[in-house]
Amino acid sequence: MHKRSRDLSGPSLPTRHWLVSLAFALLTCMAAPAALAQSTDSSADLKAEIAQMRQQMQAQQQVMQKMQQRLDELEAKEAAKPQATAQAPSQPAKPPVVTPTSELAAAKATEYHPPSAPAGVSEPLPGGYVRLGDTGNLLKVDLVAQVDAMADNTYMGAQDLFVPSSIPVRGAPFYATGWRSNMSAKQSVFRMDFRRDTDYGTLKIVYKNNFFGSGTGDMPYNLQYFYGELDNEHFTLLAGYNISAFTDIDVFPNTLDYEGPNSFTFKYGPQIRFSPILFKHGDSLLTLPLSMEKPNADITTIEGFNTYSRRPDFVFGLRWEAPSWHIQWANLWRDLRVESATARTRGTNGYATQLTGTTKLFERDSVQGWVSNGRGYANFLQDISGLGLDAAFNTQGDLRGIRARGWGAGYTHGWSSDLSSSLSYGYLRISPQSNLLIDQTLPKSTKFGSLNLAWQFSERAMVGIEYLWGQNIDLTDARGQGQRIQTTLRYDLNP
Repeated sequence: MHKRSRDLSGPSLPTRHWLVSLAFALLTCMAAPAALAQSTDSSADLKAEIAQMRQQMQAQQQVMQKMQQRLDELEAKEAAKPQATAQAPSQPAKPPVVTPTSELAAAKATEYHPPSAPAGVSEPLPGGYVRLGDTGNLLKVDLVAQVDAMADNTYMGAQDLFVPSSIPVRGAPFYATGWRSNMSAKQSVFRMDFRRDTDYGTLKIVYKNNFFGSGTGDMPYNLQYFYGELDNEHFTLLAGYNISAFTDIDVFPNTLDYEGPNSFTFKYGPQIRFSPILFKHGDSLLTLPLSMEKPNADITTIEGFNTYSRRPDFVFGLRWEAPSWHIQWANLWRDLRVESATARTRGTNGYATQLTGTTKLFERDSVQGWVSNGRGYANFLQDISGLGLDAAFNTQGDLRGIRARGWGAGYTHGWSSDLSSSLSYGYLRISPQSNLLIDQTLPKSTKFGSLNLAWQFSERAMVGIEYLWGQNIDLTDARGQGQRIQTTLRYDLNP
């Protein structure tokens, strides 16, 4: 605090007393000539005038006394300020790292996080944000460096991922070709979380990428998140590139393999999502997720036709979330179409429904589960996405959606605060009509299983080992199986 200048508080105390006396004497001298000028008046008038002058002088004297008293008070306050400043303890500088204060942040600070949990997937822990000057923005940067070493007992079509639908079946090329090894660092992550308080709630901007892109080289760039979200006590509003609202990422099992269970629904894309809060009860709430998303139809076409959609994918559902469990029901509507250069068009509808949920058990255990069913939604299913199984032409030249269904479950057991195991299983099946024009070597059903052990040997480092098993059955009922042993070492800078 800056001290005020001595010139602002006036002269010192002795000088002020001297000035008051001088002012009183001057007033007396000024009044004397006026009294002498009226000496010719009567004695009564003179006495009255003298009495009047005395009253005026007394009033002026009272005013001067009040002024002196006020000056003394100001001088006393001015003298006390340096002493108070000297006695006040020095305040430590505010640390640059801050923690957002909210019920969610407090809950996440004490929540158990299994060492095998995927890095950078869910909202980050509340600590580790940095205040960006006086802008009101908070920033958290997380860098994850991870390497996976894999040994497969047969050829895998996706070397860096465990994808049962890519396992060769009997009679196919590379069937039962023997053991091979691979290493990958594609699960490494760069993530930034910006947030600030606004008049309408908390605004979040989230960016994340890994290196499972489609480019060449060992580390092709792959964008995962780039979205903004406004969050308040009445609703959340999200816009940008994110996981589909049909996906419930909170039930994804804690696998070390990036791909995860074959039947899990997983799709990224541009979207607008509005989730109003319908009901609150204590720490639990009911929301209504509504989303409009880029369609990305995945159709087996014939020569001369291209895919398109007349409208976006629409998702709506209900989600009940409590502190230790949640359940979600999601529904998907799609428009699947093809067109030729000569304006010939064919179309069909796609739809799916999905029920997901997870709950905590005991102190460190949790269970996850999901089941989905529909037609024309294969592009959302992990194992068969990109294979053209949303829809296909039949022998009459009409476009028909392909029916699919899948389910799975996961269980995580925490042996201690830094040691956990996770078990998961998934089943997926498609049921195309017999007259559809699709490749008969495509998968009809696949199975997935995994079991791992992960050790968080320091606050920012994890090592784990995982066994994976998969089975692929194609549309001719030919079968193939594959196994993988994967070891993982991960460093997470700022989870």
